[in-house]
Amino acid sequence: MQYEAIRVNEMKTPLYVTSLTSKSSAELVGRARRSGYCVFGETLASSLGRSMSSVRKPERIYYITSPPIRESAETPRQLMKSLAYDDLQVTGSDNRTFNKQQKDLGVGNFTKIPNGVNGAEDRMSLVWEKGVHQGLLDPCRFVAVTSTNAAKIFNIYPQKGRIAVGSDADIVIWNPQATRTISKESHHHACDFNIFEGMTVHGVPEYVLVRGRICAENGVVRVAEGFGRFIPMQVRPPFVYDIIEGKVQKTLEEPHEEIHNGNLAKKLAELDIQIPPHEPIMLAGNLPMPAEGSICSTPSVRGRVDGKRDMQESSFSISEELDRSGVRACIKVKNPPGGKSSGFW
Repeated sequence: MQYEAIRVNEMKTPLYVTSLTSKSSAELVGRARRSGYCVFGETLASSLGRSMSSVRKPERIYYITSPPIRESAETPRQLMKSLAYDDLQVTGSDNRTFNKQQKDLGVGNFTKIPNGVNGAEDRMSLVWEKGVHQGLLDPCRFVAVTSTNAAKIFNIYPQKGRIAVGSDADIVIWNPQATRTISKESHHHACDFNIFEGMTVHGVPEYVLVRGRICAENGVVRVAEGFGRFIPMQVRPPFVYDIIEGKVQKTLEEPHEEIHNGNLAKKLAELDIQIPPHEPIMLAGNLPMPAEGSICSTPSVRGRVDGKRDMQESSFSISEELDRSGVRACIKVKNPPGGKSSGFW
């Protein structure tokens, strides 16, 4: 994360950090934002909804995903707090389901465990239960972190992420008082277990409309094949690049002064939410951030030499040690990323 922050600073490009599942990683993104970087963070339904503290060891193979669901029972609440004070902005699902028989292929060999868990169907109910119902988020922030922020960051707003004339009629009729118990017996995932099995959640979608058509009603999915539409995401979303180009005021020190001085400070204090102090991002060894034009390092990807597929292998690395043989050259980016993405659900 430290090296990514350097690249954001030198190339004047935004950074979207996906799949943050630990308290420390969320804090790093928050520190980068308070240091003035244009960084956005996304956490996952699986890590907001549960920890591994109550999962028996023989069953843990069914919860394997990456980054992993954390051991500490306090992690889900800490991640929700990060969403509350805008250190994180988006909740995704990273949905990738396998049945128990497929997961059991990795018994005795970790690399053969199919990587992924469920999350899409229960994401919004989990955020409502762990966030709004428990007093950490208000309903407006709930809408932002589950819908609006993603639409803005990926440049499909206001077509998506807003209820207004001219926008797609994508609407969820939400019942905040209704409850349901999550179970493999009633879910719509193509797998025979659910990592949230037995959890009772407040907040139930009674109707889901897509482009004005009812596609889900009281737990029954009503979708016709071919009804879906590809939504192109144009590069350079204004929500992101107006910040970088100085067209809008987005200094993070000012909002934090308002938080400390306004009613929100009192509210956050009541919820036991501590606003982290403003700390500049530092390099390893407590060196200051390099000046503009300095040489930065880029992460590398370790290759596979045995010709076999490792189900746990990932091409993404948050950070790696600096090359011991010297400083690596930067990668020049002609058109930095901003809106082009394959999606985050």
